[in-house]
Amino acid sequence: MIYLKFLIQNKGIILSKDIILDKVWGYDYFGDPRTIDTHIRRLRQKLGNNHKLIITVKGRGYKFDAL
Repeated sequence: MIYLKFLIQNKGIILSKDIILDKVWGYDYFGDPRTIDTHIRRLRQKLGNNHKLIITVKGRGYKFDAL
C-alpha cells in the first residue's frame, strides 16, 4: 500500500512511472517500469468502488484524484 500512500501524498499531481519507481522502490531499481501498471491495477481492485480515484493520464503516468 506504499504506492497508494505516495499517490495520496501527491494528489492531483501527474506522476510518471519513473518518478513512482524512484520514490517508492528507490533510485537503484532495475526492474521494468510496467511493474507500476500491475501494482496500479491491483490497487484499483482493492479500492473496489473507489477505483476511479486513481486516474491514468495516457502517455504521462498516474494521478490520485481526491473527491
